[in-house]
Amino acid sequence: MEYTIILIYAIMKKLATVLVLALSVGCAYAQTSLSKSEAKELNVFLNMPAAKGGNNAEALNMRGNNPASCPGVKVENGHVTEIDWKGHDLSGTLNLSAFPNLQRIDVSNNKISAVIVSNNPSLVVLNASRNDLTDVQIDGCAALKELRLNRNRLSSINLQGTPLLTVLNVASNFMAELNISNAVNLKTLNCMDNHIQTLDVTMCQNLKNLYAGYNDISQLELGGLSSLENLNLTSNRLQKMYLQNLPSLQTVFVSDNHMTQFAAVNCTNLLDIYAAYNDLTAFSVENCNNLADVNLAWNDLTTLDLSNQNFLQRVNVANNQLITLDVTFDPMLRSLNLAGNNTLSDLRTQGDTALRQVVGVWDSWE
Repeated sequence: MEYTIILIYAIMKKLATVLVLALSVGCAYAQTSLSKSEAKELNVFLNMPAAKGGNNAEALNMRGNNPASCPGVKVENGHVTEIDWKGHDLSGTLNLSAFPNLQRIDVSNNKISAVIVSNNPSLVVLNASRNDLTDVQIDGCAALKELRLNRNRLSSINLQGTPLLTVLNVASNFMAELNISNAVNLKTLNCMDNHIQTLDVTMCQNLKNLYAGYNDISQLELGGLSSLENLNLTSNRLQKMYLQNLPSLQTVFVSDNHMTQFAAVNCTNLLDIYAAYNDLTAFSVENCNNLADVNLAWNDLTTLDLSNQNFLQRVNVANNQLITLDVTFDPMLRSLNLAGNNTLSDLRTQGDTALRQVVGVWDSWE
């Protein structure tokens, strides 16, 4: 009797062990199995030649033939949810269209020539920066919020199906135009270093950061952008800049344009203006009482009034044609660069109690 009980116990223990193993295998299979369509598309890309020899699977140090177990691929309930393949010298066309649960993709720092992610309703983040992209397809990605495609070879991008986009970086491409009229939730736009001639941001009422330097923009309407904080339009073809009623604006970079006129009115939080290397003959600020740093070097100004600026600390007006400069009652002004203004005959510094550094010859300054 006792022997029988021991035998039954041993059999039950063995069965329990087998059951646990079966469940473990089943769970593991559930985590690494993939829908046939997703597995097929991944295998196509993984078998493409990599940039430095071998294929993409080898570049990713993949073991075995199951794409679900490939490093950087996250699978849940039989579907890919994330792909992280940054910096592996991958190349070819990456087609991830119709991956219904795919949420995040990072394939930056590779040699990929095209990325197709059409009809991915769950996709929130795509980073394909620093590749050799000439084609990106993102139609049907209504949930997309962050798109980084900087440092590629793109000449255009269709954003009509991405209304929730908040971050867009397409810097250092070959774009001559950029239509963001549908990106009404955009907060940060970086399109630096392209060939853009016209840019319409009037529909982007939530825009905080606009970086559009090193393009061919000749005019830009910024009215109504009450959230705009940082503006960079360095090295474009601007001739006039008029900033009005932009209460959040803090920094303005407009150096190296062809501007003859600059005015800022009711930009109450404006701190820094960098407008050097232009052709300015007129410059004015009104109700911009938080200015701290103004750089107007290498322009054609003859008169300049920066008086009664309570927080102004640094002024650089080197290499202009100044005759009159008024910086009176700027109690925090510490540094003033006047070099190259040989015609300056009227310098007004009354009330500048913190002024300690003046660069340039001015015999009458004390």
